Amino acid sequence: MTIPLPRTEHAADPGAGLREARIALDEDRAGDALEFAEKALAAYSWLEDAEGAAECLLAQSVALGGRGLLSGALDTIDQVRRIAVANRRVRLQSWCGYSRAVVELRLDSPERSLRSLARALGPAELSGDPELIGSILFEQAKVLRGAGSGERDLRRAEALCAQVRDRWRQLDDVVRQARVTVLLAHVRLDLGEVERARRSCRRAEELLAGQDRPVAQAELLLAQARVSGARDRVGEQVARLGRAAEIAAGCRAREVAVRAHGELSAAYERAGQLGPALRHARAQLEQHRLRDRQDGVDLLRMREHDLTAGLARLSFGPAGREPVRPGHVTAERTDSRIARALRAGLTKRGIEVLQLLVSGAGTNTIADRLALSPKTVQNHLQRIYRTLGVHDRAGAVVWWIDLDPEAVGAPRQPVG
Repeated sequence: MTIPLPRTEHAADPGAGLREARIALDEDRAGDALEFAEKALAAYSWLEDAEGAAECLLAQSVALGGRGLLSGALDTIDQVRRIAVANRRVRLQSWCGYSRAVVELRLDSPERSLRSLARALGPAELSGDPELIGSILFEQAKVLRGAGSGERDLRRAEALCAQVRDRWRQLDDVVRQARVTVLLAHVRLDLGEVERARRSCRRAEELLAGQDRPVAQAELLLAQARVSGARDRVGEQVARLGRAAEIAAGCRAREVAVRAHGELSAAYERAGQLGPALRHARAQLEQHRLRDRQDGVDLLRMREHDLTAGLARLSFGPAGREPVRPGHVTAERTDSRIARALRAGLTKRGIEVLQLLVSGAGTNTIADRLALSPKTVQNHLQRIYRTLGVHDRAGAVVWWIDLDPEAVGAPRQPVG
């Protein structure tokens, strides 16, 4: 039975809150995404809509993962997936796969993310959800367009963008159409096809006309500035970058502002104007500082955020078998991980250090929690890395969270 909750501002349409949460995630506003998803979760719970509530929990998990709380985020996603499988909710299973892939991008693992996205795509096609299918294809295109991509990957990304547009046209959402069109412009610029990129930017501008989406407008200006630079229109390029930086700073889109000031500094330097180049380099550093501060505020708030309360609210109707309850899953996974860590050769103290590490704690925090000196903690970490066959913190996190219950005790390849 779902816990009754009071009506919220989104009770009439909780999907609106969930959509806003997903937009905030797209724009790297993790704190806002968490708040929107929490309001939508309350509304879905009041309506006893377990699947909607589960999707809100997934959005919250992605927000946590985006701020480095990887273990809690992936644990929650895995628990929701287990519940979705037990209750035969194919669409929800696919949302779980998509959410896990997005979080895994934080670990700089494009291959893992592409595999997760590919696994999520099959169930998504079965569900027929155009928003979900388009989101999966969009993430695949972004991963393929990543740094160091060759022409083959870029052509694949271009083809995926076309598929995304076809899917998202069904949603009657012009902002989504504009987002994928801007991505397509960047892909075409990477391929050296400036005229086609210019047409894509013009189409995105038409789509965003009259829309109050400043982050999307700033992203479009960055793409338009790249087109201007490729056509040797430096004055036009600088004007667009300046406007993008202004808009991004105004709506606290720090990541976009960092990029805009960085590109402005580079443009002025190429033009031999060292004074403005230095000024924008300093502005870029200031936006970096403001972004890190906001990330810290978000992180402090998110550390106290308990997703298990939301998991307890999930109650699906009969589906031919007893639904899985999340509490047992957590204990089983934790015990399995500890057992695997012991078999790998970690000591009890090493496991304690590793558990704090994957929860997001730094060296000084671990030292305080375990009454150790920071140097001793560093020694423990180096022994853990050697024992697990990894190279750094990210590798240790992957080793701990990437648990296949059927492979417990089986030899694993080193990660990291």
